[in-house]
Amino acid sequence: MKKVRAVGIKAPNTSIMAENIIKNGSEDGIILIVDEGSEKGLENVAKKYGFTFEAQKLDKEVEVRMTPKEIEELDVTGETCPGPIIIVGDKLCSMETGERIKVKNKSIESIEDLEVSVSGIGGKVIEKGTEGDKNYIIIEKTEKAASGAAELVIRDKVLVVQSNGIGNAERAYATFIFSKAAMSMGKEVTIFLLMDGASIGRKGNAATVKHPAFDRLDKLMEEVIDKGATVYVCELSAEFRGIKSKDLVEGAKIAGAATYITLLSDPTYAVVNF
Repeated sequence: MKKVRAVGIKAPNTSIMAENIIKNGSEDGIILIVDEGSEKGLENVAKKYGFTFEAQKLDKEVEVRMTPKEIEELDVTGETCPGPIIIVGDKLCSMETGERIKVKNKSIESIEDLEVSVSGIGGKVIEKGTEGDKNYIIIEKTEKAASGAAELVIRDKVLVVQSNGIGNAERAYATFIFSKAAMSMGKEVTIFLLMDGASIGRKGNAATVKHPAFDRLDKLMEEVIDKGATVYVCELSAEFRGIKSKDLVEGAKIAGAATYITLLSDPTYAVVNF
């Protein structure tokens, strides 16, 4: 643990110095000796980096200790959607603001699902990566923003939800025709394929659908993806149908219930169901 004597440096410069020390390789913590009163603001620095904070008065000086908090690990490998988000959400509810947890999973899709949705359940992602054969994110508990006065919301994004699949050709075509229309109007489009809709995301399935007045369904879907639409396939629906990531058309990816609910909860999205 690095010990630094910073007598003569006043707040808020002590906070700036402490933050620079931490950023430059003091992961195991620091001890600062400062003038009485100059410790002001250091507790916020400790909280920001997930450190504990202790201040002890020494005559006219103060000894401040910042040490890393132990991070609890949650391994949700093998949990079926929506299991991971439920486990993480329950854990965050029991934590204090500033505390952190490390969530691990062999499934990158599950980790990405948590990454998208964690802000809606009282957390923020501060680090992500891989360790061995597992992916991880470190989540910090945050305070939920207080509800304020109603603000004007501009819906500049469209969420197209498809749950019927290729069994209903009209709705299947409408999914991508409406998406094309929205994109031509400058809207950001996200398509979520769930229940029978997940079948559209499997390679080869859309190629079996052709209406005389339109291009083949797979060509229409490819055009929409190439134009920048995001296409998610529900993890649970895919699993029910034996669909894996490798089975999906290029540009589509697996996402869980947490991603879906986060999208639905975003007031900037207009939602269209097919």
